[in-house]
Amino acid sequence: MSDTMSFSSDEVNFLVYRYLQESGFQHSAYTFGIESHISQSNINGALVPPAALLSIIQKGLQYTEAEIMIGEDGTEHRMVESLSLIDAVMPDIVATRQNQINQQKQQVKTEGQDTNGEE
Repeated sequence: MSDTMSFSSDEVNFLVYRYLQESGFQHSAYTFGIESHISQSNINGALVPPAALLSIIQKGLQYTEAEIMIGEDGTEHRMVESLSLIDAVMPDIVATRQNQINQQKQQVKTEGQDTNGEE
């Protein structure tokens, strides 16, 4: 298996085309299909499951959330709120969330050291 991911514009176009169809945007799907030459691609649409674009977007969002929740030391932390799709593609917001979780982790670590097991 290759270490790099690859996909073609035909594959992306097909998923967008199917999404438009499934969402009821028939005219937009038709126009997009013509402009992107969907009929000339060698993708067998019968093999592509429904809602494939949404499914892969959800997986990408989950991956981004996992990157935020897993600290540099490999420990997992909980996020208070989920990322929106738009937030997930904004590097500043992702970095801010990572910093917040790292600060929470440091705070918990410091509090644990302050008590030294005493109550």
